Amino acid sequence: MNNKKSAKDAIFLVVALAVIIGSRFMPATAGLSTDAWAVLGVFFGSLIMWIGVSIDWPSMITLLALGLIPVFGFSSTFAGAFGNTTVAFLLFTFMLVYPLSKTNFVRRCTIYFITNRFARKGPWYFICFLLAAVTFMGLFISPSVLFVAFMPFLEDIYKVLGVKKGGKVGNVMMMGTAFCISLSSGMTAIGHVWPTMAIGYYTAATGKDVNQFQYMAMGIPAGILLIIILILIFKFIYRPDDVNTIQPEKAMSLRGTVPAADFKEKVILAVMALTVVLWVGPSLIKGVLPEVYNTINGWSTAMPPLLGCIILFLVRVDGESIMNFKETVSKGVLWGSILMTAAATYLGSCLTNAEVGISDWLTGALAPLTQNLPVIGLILFFMTWAVVETNFSSNIVTTTVVSSVALSVLTALPAGTVNVGTVVCMVGFAAAICNMTPAGQSTINTVAIGSGWTDTKSMFIWGALFAVAGILVLSFVAYPLGSLFIA
Repeated sequence: MNNKKSAKDAIFLVVALAVIIGSRFMPATAGLSTDAWAVLGVFFGSLIMWIGVSIDWPSMITLLALGLIPVFGFSSTFAGAFGNTTVAFLLFTFMLVYPLSKTNFVRRCTIYFITNRFARKGPWYFICFLLAAVTFMGLFISPSVLFVAFMPFLEDIYKVLGVKKGGKVGNVMMMGTAFCISLSSGMTAIGHVWPTMAIGYYTAATGKDVNQFQYMAMGIPAGILLIIILILIFKFIYRPDDVNTIQPEKAMSLRGTVPAADFKEKVILAVMALTVVLWVGPSLIKGVLPEVYNTINGWSTAMPPLLGCIILFLVRVDGESIMNFKETVSKGVLWGSILMTAAATYLGSCLTNAEVGISDWLTGALAPLTQNLPVIGLILFFMTWAVVETNFSSNIVTTTVVSSVALSVLTALPAGTVNVGTVVCMVGFAAAICNMTPAGQSTINTVAIGSGWTDTKSMFIWGALFAVAGILVLSFVAYPLGSLFIA
């Protein structure tokens, strides 16, 4: 039965794609322009898919086809369908990452990091590579999803190494994992809500965009520096006296416990790689192939994950699509974050609307402070505000409030005084330095504390020290670095 349905779906899909693609080659005739024929092709092709295949995921092909019509483009298509590109970007990225979380990728990646010959040189080498593993995966996986998926494997690592609860080294490993996974959600805007929101606010207020490459050129180096500082804090200030109980060679027993990647996982990883290339690649060829850069960059950040989702719906393994629509949208999409992002993005643009007057009022209210502060003072002010607030409240609320005020105040300064785009992006990064209290990052912090490997006091003290380091790195390293890439 499944084979018959798959064959029927394939036939309808091929016919629909033939209609959609074929319409793009129709000349202007019968009183219709080439764009009109293209739209009609999408219309009839969509009808064929909705009637013969399904009403859910084929609609994504409709969006892709409309976005490829020059008269509309992806930005207008996503704005018409979802209200703005930011919401579409988060939705498709959440969907794209979900199948990856169901594979053995997290365990396999971690084992690769912690069993290489450098990680086996000593306890601190092992800890460095453990934190490097979770940071790397956190660059493109939702922090809450990654932490929950990683926790059972971290327990296995404790067991294999013989680490006991109540010791300092176990606390270091748990806090380090929590801090680095949270931090990684600020190092890129790939499926991460707060950086995406910050970029969205900046775009809505100024009309200028910040692409993935520009953000990561600032976020990743700043994040790496912070992780190095975190490890130095643990080693020279916290100084776990039981660190030598870690014998990295014992971790070698974890090799072979995870099966080799199957065809499904390889396809998922290939699609993820393609998505990242479409995000980052154009910026690398801007000076060499400007036309290619302008074309791909014009697709918006939401198009690559949309394309990736379509590929995972189209590719079948054992008669079933790699991505299951109902399961993905119910378990993989953080709808609360999507809805709040939609509301907060528009709220942010309303707060900075010149006709409303809030921007002028804020500028006047903060004038005594801003007029007497140098640029670095302003940056320190907003970074301190963002980092302190995100440790005691929602990351999304922090991003919304601080970004809106920063945009209102900084855009009122003389042109060239401060790089507004960099500061707003840094607010999105700052929202990820949030491990002092359970309220800062509820899922990660509460699960870490509840595990018994760390406690509220440790998270507060060492999270506070890490927060101070974050404020300094953002202000004195991330800002000048970001100013080189963000206009």
